[in-house]
Amino acid sequence: MTENPGYEVSLLGGFVFSVDGDALLGLSGGSQRLVAFLALRDRTLTRQQVAGTLWPESTDAQAGASLRSAVSRLQDPARRALRVTAHDLGIAEGVVVDVYRSQSLAHRLLDPESPPSKEDTGRDAVSTLSDDLLPGWYDDWVVLAAEDWRQLRVQALEAVAAGLTAVDRLAEAAVAALAAVRAEPLRETARAALIRVHLAEGNPAGAIGEFERYRVLLQAELGLEPTSRLRRLLEND
Repeated sequence: MTENPGYEVSLLGGFVFSVDGDALLGLSGGSQRLVAFLALRDRTLTRQQVAGTLWPESTDAQAGASLRSAVSRLQDPARRALRVTAHDLGIAEGVVVDVYRSQSLAHRLLDPESPPSKEDTGRDAVSTLSDDLLPGWYDDWVVLAAEDWRQLRVQALEAVAAGLTAVDRLAEAAVAALAAVRAEPLRETARAALIRVHLAEGNPAGAIGEFERYRVLLQAELGLEPTSRLRRLLEND
């Protein structure tokens, strides 16, 4: 199996295929979709599975022909990033895929049995958790994966914010909480994380302002009011 330790597929914040740190330009949209799909699946798939997912509106014969065309147009070094056989396709061994590193970070942050390291809660970690997966791509397989990642990263950002608030690293906690709010503006737990930071800073006006912004947005978007749990954050301060 060919190893490509210098190859990386970045899916967070947009598609980038790089070799030894240099982005490869000029990769066609079809080639990007094929590489991104196989990188995201991270396992060997039959050609029928790949074709059926990437060309769901086509007949099996048309989808198969489209896949053969996409593979034939894929040039090195992107071609070497894939395992290609007569029956199967997959991402090659040794190709780094950024979303899996980021998912591992998120799971570490959410593991109650494993206290996070300082590196796992620093600004670089928050930045890693702040990017959407393949923004602007609307294929069904992307939308589902992007939503899974969004939910995971928001939970991790909330955990970072809570942990940093507890140890009085409030400026960094605010960055993490704001990233969670930007990712899910209607999510109450993200707003609660940010309100807790304001309260820990001794800034009740900021906490009340954040609550009011959330209340107005929630009413405008969903016709709902914040829960009593969120209100109690302010009342108990």
